[in-house]
Amino acid sequence: MTKPDIIISSQDLQRLQTMLEHQTQFTATMQHLEDELARAEVVAPQDVPANVVSMNAKVLISLAPATEPTEVSLVYPHDFHGEKGQVNVLAPIGAAILGLTEGQQIEWPQPDGQLMKVKIEKVIYQPEQAGDYL
Repeated sequence: MTKPDIIISSQDLQRLQTMLEHQTQFTATMQHLEDELARAEVVAPQDVPANVVSMNAKVLISLAPATEPTEVSLVYPHDFHGEKGQVNVLAPIGAAILGLTEGQQIEWPQPDGQLMKVKIEKVIYQPEQAGDYL
């Protein structure tokens, strides 16, 4: 499966690159995330389309083989507190959904070597569209 195009804000890119540079251990998921950042279309925060998964977005996703979508919030590691629905960008599912657009799906490697299939059903909240550039 070819990887879908992804879009990332310049602000998210800078923060993610800085975060990755300061990791003491580099996991396979971190390498996949770094590869995704390298191939992403980078736009100014105010130019991120409303249907794109950005950092701190709330999103409805489908994870095969489940048929019911799940609501998740994509967060940085320092904001991850294990709350229901929180997904760390350094977790396989978090790295997989970053930059995807509603309707897109991707196959993403899991630590056990299996591929997961995830589809973006709907972007419920996106900070850039709300004017929240913190």
